[in-house]
Amino acid sequence: MKSGFIDNLSEKIMPLAAKIGGNRWLGAIRDGYIAVMPLVITASLFTLINSVILGPNGLTNMLFGNPFTEAQQLGGFISSASMSVLGLLLAFTTSKALSKQYGLDTSIGATTAVVCYLCLTPFGTSDEIGEYVSTGYLSSTGMFTAFIAAILAVELYRFLVGFDALVIKMPPEVPGGIARSINSIIPVALTVIVFGIVRVLSTFAGMPVNDLITSWVQTPLLGLVNSPIGLVVIYFCYMMLWGFGIHSASIMNPILEPLFLITLTANAEAVASGGAMAGIMTKPFLDSFMFMGGAGNMLALVIAILLGSRRADYRTVAKVGLVPAMFNISEPIMFGLPVVMNPVLIIPMILATLAGMGIGALSTSLGIAGYTYIMTPWVTPPVLGALLSTGGSVGAALTAVVILVVAVLIYMPFVKAMDREVEPAENEGE
Repeated sequence: MKSGFIDNLSEKIMPLAAKIGGNRWLGAIRDGYIAVMPLVITASLFTLINSVILGPNGLTNMLFGNPFTEAQQLGGFISSASMSVLGLLLAFTTSKALSKQYGLDTSIGATTAVVCYLCLTPFGTSDEIGEYVSTGYLSSTGMFTAFIAAILAVELYRFLVGFDALVIKMPPEVPGGIARSINSIIPVALTVIVFGIVRVLSTFAGMPVNDLITSWVQTPLLGLVNSPIGLVVIYFCYMMLWGFGIHSASIMNPILEPLFLITLTANAEAVASGGAMAGIMTKPFLDSFMFMGGAGNMLALVIAILLGSRRADYRTVAKVGLVPAMFNISEPIMFGLPVVMNPVLIIPMILATLAGMGIGALSTSLGIAGYTYIMTPWVTPPVLGALLSTGGSVGAALTAVVILVVAVLIYMPFVKAMDREVEPAENEGE
């Protein structure tokens, strides 16, 4: 009966989830975000080195009584060159990804979107340096403005390119690259003009577009993902989608991960300046405490099966999935056991995820675990990821161990229940 309910619910949810997951805009945001991750991880590693090793509170000062402030400059330059213009980078990568989906010239689409993004960005003037743009508008603070500007710029450019009257025709003898550039002059110009008009109107209104988007879109979304109730609802739905066999990351992460990146960036800035941390929920927090072994804390399920299951087939799958789970790859267990479409395991999967979130957040707020401010690769093994992402917090590593033990205890009775559920069927078959 339970299985029938799951099947019926899946039939209703799958089409909607597939439609959302196939959305071009969400796909472009996801691909744009992924494109900048190597830079974010690199900058985070240098932040880790500066704060843990080279800085006034680092190992070099403790061991030698002298912080390597000169060496810190290298990491500072790299971090500033990437994180301080993250919004600008995302405007480029997101628009490029969307242009590619539409079969447009990606270079023209991306550069046009960057200019449109800058059209919405307030410029300042100074007698000493002339005209300038504050990195406060170009960093993670302007991330959602970047996404919106990138999508609207590409959509408007695509719309205008569709009018033959606006395309300057070139003879076939003209090289393709030059022809595409000249063909797009009028659509590009009109696209930029539209964004320029929006900027003029917002200036007259006394509210820059960046500030409007931050106030009306970004801040409410940040409030949602930083509220306990909001997070419980979000990750209950997140894991339910996984339970239906839907890769929820492709649907929800394009919105969630940019928000988490804002918090992570603010935390990193707080560490560098000695200020207060911005928030608990970041992508490394998710990977370190909620997704050990992948979505649903699959490493805990593997351990629970190896410790408590007598079924040879379950134990075989668990052994196969152990190594991938050590690197946060959950698919061998999720689909091999399976967990998906399995009402017995969907329940503990949700409970283990929410328990990890609650224990991790409580430990962080109590000062036991450090705040996450280092973007570690998602394949970093559990416990080690918690240690690195918090800048070497032993309390964070111990918290991860506690969460793993709790998750094993959550899974264990359900694993035992699956054993008991199968045994009568096997006896009947005999």
